[in-house]
Amino acid sequence: MWKTAYRTSPKTGERENGDAVLVRRGPEAITLAVIDGLGHGRMAALASHAAVECLNRLPLTVDLEEAMRAVHEALRGTRGAAAAVCQLGATPTSSPGTVSFVCCGVGNVEIRCLGAKLPILLSPGVLGARVQSFRICRGELPSGARLVLFSDGISQRAPLDSLRQQDPDSLCDTLMREHRKPDDDASVLVCDTEA
Repeated sequence: MWKTAYRTSPKTGERENGDAVLVRRGPEAITLAVIDGLGHGRMAALASHAAVECLNRLPLTVDLEEAMRAVHEALRGTRGAAAAVCQLGATPTSSPGTVSFVCCGVGNVEIRCLGAKLPILLSPGVLGARVQSFRICRGELPSGARLVLFSDGISQRAPLDSLRQQDPDSLCDTLMREHRKPDDDASVLVCDTEA
């Protein structure tokens, strides 16, 4: 139902990556996440990995707002993190040839959708510190749509539309090679849907 690829790399000169990526598949659903621990280095890595561990413990079918609240609590006492989290799946209410889409982004992360117009509105704040409310965005993705999640280590000006013909692996490589900021941890996750 989906093809995924991702790349993640620490800031130049750092040993530990403050970013983390999650791709968790089930028979009918998938959870995707890019977590960006504040700053870089060990303390950022501890925060991002705590978020991934929390998401891994939750059922794939968990309500996304509940999942975001759980991550928020799990990161209390850490440096905190920004995060982009998406859930995709087949549901009885989905239109034929589509998959359901639910996402939430908190802080300085990006969630882009190519091949469908979805209202994606990010939530200001820092997971583990302060988030006033979680803006949950819902919709349906047609077969052939592409999601691109990335941390602020990738330029927001990356020309995703003009790179649309690249497969997920190639797109990840291009973004890391040509649109990465070397002074920050950087992560990108690409998912193509096949309803």
